[in-house]
Amino acid sequence: MKKSFKIILCVLLVAVIAGGVITYAFLPHPLNYNIKNIESVGSNIEVIEKTTDSVTIKNNQKGNVKVITFTDTHLDGKNKTSKVTVSHIVENVQKEKPDLVIFGGDNVTSVFNRKRCNQLAQIFEKLGVYWAAVLGNHEGDSSGSVSREEMVDIFSSYEHCLMLQGPEDVWGNGNYYINILNADDSLCHTFYFFDSGSRMSSEMKAEYGIDESENPYDGVKESQVEWYKEAVKANKEKYGDFHSTAILHIPLPQMETEAEKGNFIRGEKREGVCASGFDAGLFDAIKEMGTTEKVFFGHDHVNDFALMCDGIMLAYMEASGYGSYTTYSKFGYEEKDWLQGWTVFDIAPEGTYEPYYHRNSENMQ
Repeated sequence: MKKSFKIILCVLLVAVIAGGVITYAFLPHPLNYNIKNIESVGSNIEVIEKTTDSVTIKNNQKGNVKVITFTDTHLDGKNKTSKVTVSHIVENVQKEKPDLVIFGGDNVTSVFNRKRCNQLAQIFEKLGVYWAAVLGNHEGDSSGSVSREEMVDIFSSYEHCLMLQGPEDVWGNGNYYINILNADDSLCHTFYFFDSGSRMSSEMKAEYGIDESENPYDGVKESQVEWYKEAVKANKEKYGDFHSTAILHIPLPQMETEAEKGNFIRGEKREGVCASGFDAGLFDAIKEMGTTEKVFFGHDHVNDFALMCDGIMLAYMEASGYGSYTTYSKFGYEEKDWLQGWTVFDIAPEGTYEPYYHRNSENMQ
């Protein structure tokens, strides 16, 4: 009898603990920000077409298309840092009034982030601004986090989010592209988005001859490279020659190799380049296809440099979050010198632009 009672007690205890964990996972773990009071920016953009891996949008006003990026926001539920990060995102969107916002990965991180994923999307519903994103290495890396696939599903369920899961036969979550049309229906610019994963799997390490004891960062796979090449061909057939940009979180190996030469066209290298541990051929494909002139990364919070490699600009987006390591936590920089900010692509109708980098500290001066 005593043994049966103990078994029943253990079962009940396990059930209570499991129930508590499941309940806690679905309870609000919100961003400490008053979303209801956000004032709308509005949009001149119209969604024309969606396919499995592409979205075509149109700028209904003549002139340039403005795109701004945030990366490594690390919205981890810490009330103080998340509130500061979100406040700057909202303020900068309202100031810039962009046609499109891009998030460069490590966007909503840490455990029990379902509520925060929805809240980030709700912010842009209130702003009335279209947005897109790639996943970083920290999305879905906590046992209590929503999966990478589910995160894309949450984001893409909202009207103003243009993110897509992408083709089922291509590795990863969130491989897609956005065509931006001018008011006259000509193609202004295309953005290609890649899932660069988290850490290399044992299978990948074996394939590339990397010792199992090592733990290199993941990267773009061969199926994604082939998808990119086919997507470029499809665009060329429809629009002719065009300009495009690639967005991924983890830097390509070429970024690390070229950074060792120190030939930067802007910014500084303040930490090692945490690039992918292998090369599946994306950079070679970019050179071969001849349309993508710029590739932007997140991931390394205190690097903000750009360089040229075989005629292609490889560059970091300005890091945006206060919830992870920064120039303050690593080096003790004064607030006026913190890097957190945003990047602006002011794209001319013919598809060309030069990136402009802004820091939140500008707003305090």
